[in-house]
Amino acid sequence: MQGIDKRRLAALLGLSAIWLLLLCGPAQGHARLTEAYPADGDALADSPEQVQLWFNEPVEAEFDPVKVYDQEGVRVDEDDARVSPDDRRLLLVDLGELREGSHTVEWRVTSADGHPVSGTYEFVVDVSAAGSDAAEPIVPVERSVEQEDTGWTWGGILTAVLIVLFVGALVGAGLTFLFRRKGTV
Repeated sequence: MQGIDKRRLAALLGLSAIWLLLLCGPAQGHARLTEAYPADGDALADSPEQVQLWFNEPVEAEFDPVKVYDQEGVRVDEDDARVSPDDRRLLLVDLGELREGSHTVEWRVTSADGHPVSGTYEFVVDVSAAGSDAAEPIVPVERSVEQEDTGWTWGGILTAVLIVLFVGALVGAGLTFLFRRKGTV
């Protein structure tokens, strides 16, 4: 390569690769649903008061993160989905009295690394299931009061700081390379 110091170019490329790996590292572990109430396939004799979804890491819940539909496709949740203020791994939505039949839970959250994760599952309300093992909520049911906006999360702040550092390092390395090439440094 004419006029370019191969060692400096290799160092710049190596530094860039390290920064990319640091930024991509957290993306390998998206949030995943680890427990749900009612669980997938549950048959409940009584209508549950809430759907509770437990994730392996804190999640962000925006733009209707949980929707519950009856077997006719009518939305039956109270449109108040929220992350628990006590534990940001728990997503809750209150339900009205559900009729017998199949119900579908659709959820969509954002992982701490900024990636959206979603899924669906079904449960049944069936009075003839009275003799079966009754499913229990993950946490005691507490009805919603309007949830306050909590602003930035630590995951979002960390991601923003890493991006700023990465861009700054690239700009600094590029400027250093250009000035040294022109002999002004």
